[in-house]
Amino acid sequence: MVPKTYLPNYREFYEARQFTPGDAARASEIDLAGQRAPFGSGLMFRLKEIPAFVLHVEICEDLWVPAPPSSFAALAGASVIANLSASNIVVGKEGYRHQLAGNQSARCLAAYLYSAAGPASRPPTWRGTATP
Repeated sequence: MVPKTYLPNYREFYEARQFTPGDAARASEIDLAGQRAPFGSGLMFRLKEIPAFVLHVEICEDLWVPAPPSSFAALAGASVIANLSASNIVVGKEGYRHQLAGNQSARCLAAYLYSAAGPASRPPTWRGTATP
């Protein structure tokens, strides 16, 4: 399980009221569905069959900070970065998000996969978006 590292706490986002940043977690494992599962923002997922495939996951806001967790993951060998998000709709944000993900992919020398939750019950505030 990969927690979000950076919690937005501005405009319509109030995550710091409810959550603790993932990098502050004291445990490196949690109980999930009756099993022990690794927990942390620095996890890397590897495939024995494809040694060059090393996946790192970051959550939403983690991409929007000056030093995203994916930067450190790339230095540790990540070749694919996945960002699971719930990005709101703001004029100009889609183009900026494409640039941000593209630039991070280039800096990390890794594929960057971005996927936002949607559709929402109250459009046009939130919508699903995917950026390969």
